[in-house]
Amino acid sequence: MSQPSTNIFRESLVNKQEFTITYELVPGRGSGGKKLDKILELAENAKDDGRIKAFSITDNPGGHPALAPTSLGLDIQAMGISPLLHFSLKDKNRNMAESQLFECHRHDLLNLLVLGGDYPRYGYHGQAMPVFDLDSTQLLSLIDHLRHHSAVEKGAPGQAMDLPRIDFFAGCVVSPFKTLESEQVWQYVKLLTKIQCGAQFVISQLGYDMIKYDELIRLTRDQHLDIPIIANVFVPSLIVARVMNKGRVPGVILPDKLLQHMEDEAQSRDKGEEARLLRAAKMIAALREMGYAGIHLGGNNLDFDKISFLLDKAEEFNRKGQREEVHFPEPFTWYLHEDCRRTPKKRKLPFLFSVNDLVHRQVFNKTGILFPIAKKISLAAMKNQCFNRLYTMFEHLCKKLLFHCRMCGDCTLAESAYLCPQSGCPKRMVNGPCGGSLNGFCEVYPNQRLCFWVRSYHRGREPDCHDLHALKSLPPKDWSLDRTSSWLNYFSGKDHHGRKNQH
Repeated sequence: MSQPSTNIFRESLVNKQEFTITYELVPGRGSGGKKLDKILELAENAKDDGRIKAFSITDNPGGHPALAPTSLGLDIQAMGISPLLHFSLKDKNRNMAESQLFECHRHDLLNLLVLGGDYPRYGYHGQAMPVFDLDSTQLLSLIDHLRHHSAVEKGAPGQAMDLPRIDFFAGCVVSPFKTLESEQVWQYVKLLTKIQCGAQFVISQLGYDMIKYDELIRLTRDQHLDIPIIANVFVPSLIVARVMNKGRVPGVILPDKLLQHMEDEAQSRDKGEEARLLRAAKMIAALREMGYAGIHLGGNNLDFDKISFLLDKAEEFNRKGQREEVHFPEPFTWYLHEDCRRTPKKRKLPFLFSVNDLVHRQVFNKTGILFPIAKKISLAAMKNQCFNRLYTMFEHLCKKLLFHCRMCGDCTLAESAYLCPQSGCPKRMVNGPCGGSLNGFCEVYPNQRLCFWVRSYHRGREPDCHDLHALKSLPPKDWSLDRTSSWLNYFSGKDHHGRKNQH
């Protein structure tokens, strides 16, 4: 194991007197080449400059294969700079995730940005299989477990072995730039849940609506959260801005007004180069004034001279209010602190939700009228193989017709407004949405299918913008229960309800 080095990023971020700057590196496909050489040259220049406290390294962004972040992270660390590794879950099951955490710890790569990741795209011989065995709240819980506990859970292979306590500095992401109430409220609820699960810092999604940036800071203050919040400042080229404007980057909105500004600026002698850098510098000054702990800088076609110019200008602008000049809202956007006050407190519950909820409470709640007989029948079915098969077939038929059930064996219908995340969400998210939706539509099916959690929002009681709070994070699926009866697993204590009571 390498000797622990000074964690400049962590020290800077926890110091409330410092404004922390990170820069995002995007390694390409392959293990070397000119692109990687330029990245390492930029890092060397940044090391000499000293203002950038960490380089964040993406993990297969856009769902495409690329150099693993641990590899480039070791190169960055060898230069004496703190790496911040993106740790995404689209390609890893829980065992691989834990294995890679051990690898990171062995090499003293302790700064992690936990995220679900973009849906996997084309790879070797076609479309890659999405994994998403854990979501970000569950991985944060695993990291918190490794941070505080040393014993392997009872019944696991090698349980006599103690695990080392691993002091990761793990953060999460949130998008404050959603246009719909149903999207935005879920983003904030999931953020609060991630913090409850152990997130130690937060980085925002990129955006250009300054009211939304301010909204995120106000939310954390309203919730009395003492956690560093970093704003994402992305400096797109005109070509990338056009792509973003068309909604081709998951979860990212680049408004028409900003694109028009950039098109006009491109008519200048330098093709709008200085204008885009000055705009980013003004954004940084405004975000610092708002109270952000730092900025997460990224962009296209930026060498270190341009980054240095941008940061120099941001320090000059710091004494002046720049917010209005860089405010590019999307029309008809919902705002928490403005629109929530005008939203009725009670949402009207759909008839199907009310019926499903009534049946669920009477059959599966211990105080329900039908609970005793349902439990008695279920336990009897477990003792007779033929009865067990008939029971499971009956459950599958009912739930297939009503909920498109896939018989995962650990049902979470009641936690998602009686919609099935296993069949309804391409990433099978059980603890709220990812950040990839755009104007209410799913990242995987843009303009075709509504985000599963947008649909859930309009069907259930929670969450509510008037009472934002963290929800209890559901544990990951136990896949040994797949294709079995979730009813039998519930009454016998094998599903997540039973496992929760055991811990």
